[in-house]
Parts: sequence; C-alpha cells; structure tokens
Amino acid sequence: MNKFSDILGIEIPNRINILKATNTTKKIKKDSIYFALQGTKTHGTKYAREALSLGASIVVHNDPNFKVKNENIFYVKNLENKIIEFLNFLYDIDIDDNNFYAFTGTNGKTSAAYLCHQLLIKTKHESIYIGTLGIQHNNEEIDTSFTSKTTPDLFELFEILHSLNLGLNPINICIEFSSHAIDQKRLSNISGFRSASILNITKDHLDYHKSLSSYIDTKFDIFKIHSPLKFIDEESNQLKDHNEKVTIVGNKKKSSDIFYKIKKISLSKCKFNILVNSSSMGKINNQKKEYKFLCNIIPEFNISNLVFAISSVGFDNFSQCSTNDLSFLKLPQGRLEFIKNISANIVIDYAHNEHAFKAVLNSIKQYFDNLVVVFGCGGNRDKAKRPKMLYEAIKNSSKVIFTSDNSRNENFEDIYEDAKKGNNLDNVIVIKDRREAIIYGSKIIGKNDCMVILGKGHEKTQETSGEILHHSDHEVIDEIYS
Repeated sequence: MNKFSDILGIEIPNRINILKATNTTKKIKKDSIYFALQGTKTHGTKYAREALSLGASIVVHNDPNFKVKNENIFYVKNLENKIIEFLNFLYDIDIDDNNFYAFTGTNGKTSAAYLCHQLLIKTKHESIYIGTLGIQHNNEEIDTSFTSKTTPDLFELFEILHSLNLGLNPINICIEFSSHAIDQKRLSNISGFRSASILNITKDHLDYHKSLSSYIDTKFDIFKIHSPLKFIDEESNQLKDHNEKVTIVGNKKKSSDIFYKIKKISLSKCKFNILVNSSSMGKINNQKKEYKFLCNIIPEFNISNLVFAISSVGFDNFSQCSTNDLSFLKLPQGRLEFIKNISANIVIDYAHNEHAFKAVLNSIKQYFDNLVVVFGCGGNRDKAKRPKMLYEAIKNSSKVIFTSDNSRNENFEDIYEDAKKGNNLDNVIVIKDRREAIIYGSKIIGKNDCMVILGKGHEKTQETSGEILHHSDHEVIDEIYS
C-alpha cells in the first residue's frame, strides 16, 4: 500500500498516478484526484463520472448512499478529516507551519488584510495576501487566476502555496474570511492561525444567511478556528454572549484592551495613537503602553482597519519613544481611492451596503461643496438593503445617479423599483448604462465637488442576464480625463 492509500485507508492501484487534487470538475487535469464532497446544494458524487471522463485518475467520496461499480471510485469514511494530511503529502507542504492572519467583517476585510500584508513585508517577513483582490506574494503583481472567491477553499489554498515553490519554508498569510467561507468551514481544519479578527458586524448577505442572528453567529464562528489571538471591535462584542477570550479593539471606551484615538486627520494624512491596556492574551499589563503613528490612510474607519492589522502583527516592531511613520502603507485599489493626476475630484470605493455608504460618504463630504454619488444594487442579492443604500446616498449627497451593478438575472428596472421605495427621488437620476452614468456625473461636478463611484471598486466585470462583460470604473475615468 502506497502513502496515498495509507492516508485514505483504501487500496489505490499502483497504476494510478496522482499529481493534483481538486474538489471541482472545473479544475480537473490529467492525473488529478477528485474529492467528491458535500457542497452547498449538491454532493460532489453527482459529478463523479464526469470527473473521470475529464481526466481524473481517481475519485474519492464520503457519501455512504452513493453506490457505483467503478474501480476508480472509492468511498472513504471520515474523508474530511484526512484531506489536510493527504494534501500536505501530495504537495510537500506542512500547512500548519505557516502563520495565518484572518480577518472578517461586514466591511473592511480587504483593507485590513492588505495592510497587514504590507506591515509584514516592511518588517522583512515573507507574506502572502489572499482575498477579494486575488493573491499577492510579497510585492509581486496581484494574481486573480486561482479563485474567484473571497476566501479560497482548502484545495485552492494548497494550489496557491504549491505554485509559489516555497517548499517547507513557513510563510505569513494574510487572508480575508467571508461569512460564506466561515459557514462552509472551508479552512476550519487548519491550526496555523496566528490571529483572527472581527472588524465589525452590520447587516449584510441575508440572501444567504436568512436572518441577522444567523449572520452574527456565523461571524463569531471565526473564533472557533485554532488561534491564540482573537480581536474584536467593541461594538460587535456586544452583539452576542460568548465565552471566548478576546481582545477588544475600539476608540469609544478608553478601557478597551486596545484603545486608539485619532489626533488629526485630513484628506492626505492622519495622526493617531494606540494605547495597549492589556496584552493580546487578556492579561493586564503592569505598565500600559502607548504608541504614536503617522500614515496617509483615511478616513476614520480605515484607521480602525489599520489598528486591527497592527494588533495582529504585534507591537514589537514599533517604538514608544517616537512617532512610527507608516506613510509607506497604501489602501488596495478601489478602497476609498482618490483618483490622482486628473482635473476633478473622483473617489472609487467598493462599498455595497448601506453601512459602508454611510461611513464613506460621511467621512468625505465635509471636504467638498457637493457630492455626486454613482451606484447600483446587485441583482439576486438581499433586496431589503436596496432602499437603505439609496437613502444613505440621497442623504449624504446633492445628486444621486442610480445605475447598474451586476444585475445578474434580475431586470434593472425591478432593482430600481425596490431601491426607490420610501425615498424622496427629487435628486435622483436613473441611467442604466454604468459607463454613461459615470460620464454624466463627470459633467455635472464643479471644481470643489466630488463624484463618488460606489460598489465595484477594483472589479473589471459587469454581470447582466447571465453574461459577464468587461467593465472597469477606473478605465471609464481614464477615458474621460485622458
């Protein structure tokens, strides 16, 4: 019996060659092993024969009710508990030797994980960012080819690490955790987590979670992963009774374990202090520690994301005697991004729920005479948030241009019908074509105004009626102002 057989507890014929492992038929190549597992809607055994026809050399599954006579299809009891050992051996990687820094939250996951990634690189640690933007190893170009999900599954994670040829060298991995990934336990068997953070919890993704309480419970489930450091914002900590030993991060209560205060902020820079009242393990320090920071990150909610990133990597590399200059940090593309080198004030941001709208618009409207907001609502998603998004846009701007944003299989007109319920539409213009909406917005803003384009951020596609078409808010701005 070879090592693969020994791990899985089955007799794999010697003629079988295994070079790659996957749990989706979309990634099957010659000499793949296909793990047929329970999905959100169907069991992977539904695609077992297809997997073999596509080139898989073997199929293993954990469905005792799936009966089929095929010498290359095997039932493996407790398969889910054997996957990591199998993948470790296949790819010659010990996944738990790496340091994972996990971030979840309704808003801010991308920024916090990306900032954490930059902090680690600056302190001469090798790091990978994994999340909504794609994959980035140290300062290399971002790669979007591995997965379309915010949080990869276990097979995709091994594929990513294997592609980097790291061998057995441990690495730091800053990773976004979506509520879908937590609920589906995509990476729950990994024990190499260094920290897990809940940045904030507001209402979102109710099309998937069905209720706010279920969504909150799912977010708190991130603390079930094996991590010695668990950070949570002070407001989210009040949402649920729990027995977790957590470190509370906030700027409201000075007694919070990690308290931060913004001293000065403008459109270009921010000065803030962090007071560490207790260690990350919850033990009170005899002497509180205070650190001063300077950065180019704005506005206030992004400082919160940065504080979580700093807390996650730890304070050992920061000085208490002088101001720590973090001006090297940059927000990810499409996160409160002020477009540079053009003749107008344009901001592109990924905000796609009412809470993010409120935070973004409130934070920048004080610097301009008027805001013009361009946004849309996604199709086949939570309908209840649509009028709330429009409400915040109307409340915090002088003009709203309602447009398309991944209508998917819904009619744009139906989406707008939902959004306008209960809202005063005097200052709302509807332009279905997103490119035309942005062009129109550019024509009506004055010198001291700002156009804020919300919803798509870094994305380069638009999904309509089952078709995925190319669209980039950035490219439209380049077209207008080139």
